[in-house]
Amino acid sequence: MKRCIFCVIILLFSLGIAGASEKVFIDNAEIQEYKGRLGKWTMMSSGGTLVQVAREFGTTADEVYVINENPARKMAHGTYVFIPFSESHIEKLSARGVTRSAVETSDDEFIWPIEDVKNISSVLGLRGGRFHSGMDIPAQRGKPVGASMEGRVICSVYLAGFGNTIDIEHRNNFITRYAHLSATFVKKGDFVKKGQIVGLVGSTGVSTGNHLHFEIRCNDIPLDPLDFLPANDGLRLLHTIKNWK
Repeated sequence: MKRCIFCVIILLFSLGIAGASEKVFIDNAEIQEYKGRLGKWTMMSSGGTLVQVAREFGTTADEVYVINENPARKMAHGTYVFIPFSESHIEKLSARGVTRSAVETSDDEFIWPIEDVKNISSVLGLRGGRFHSGMDIPAQRGKPVGASMEGRVICSVYLAGFGNTIDIEHRNNFITRYAHLSATFVKKGDFVKKGQIVGLVGSTGVSTGNHLHFEIRCNDIPLDPLDFLPANDGLRLLHTIKNWK
């Protein structure tokens, strides 16, 4: 009971007191950030060598090995690697109008983990007689999933039911979960920025279609993400009855 009261207090505090304003850049399908570098997560295929892929983005294979912490200098086909962009490549993208969008937010606010959310297929509450601990956001497979708030990755594994899952620990005992991912780009111990890509939408685990299962927890108590995320006037809730209270 005390833990519930504490989380309610934290919720009221978060909603009632705004922190320092900050501009957050949101990673997209073309420009992403990892370890302070702009680049792109790219799947290695049999159709090209790492040297060729690196050259396409104006960098070298050596830089790719370093940022991916790969001293063995081996990149298996079918795996994702982060390819850092050169300054000249970033300038070329900018000239073509390819940039990251930016949002104004306070440092203690969560942001949507997916851009341009139009529908929520399931909310927090009972679903089919079982408790659903977060909300489901339908999206195209491979769409970037970003960290809702800066924090430390405490879990990046495959979990029964949830599939490929990432948990991020934030200030004030908050944790966010991102599940059913088709790919994960961070590991336990990594620090991530708000808006930084952490994985891609998928349908791994027990899932009936491509979507992101997203949770916000405080002291391991699941809370309604809609109480924390910015208002979205165009949002359509396909399941809105929360009869677990």
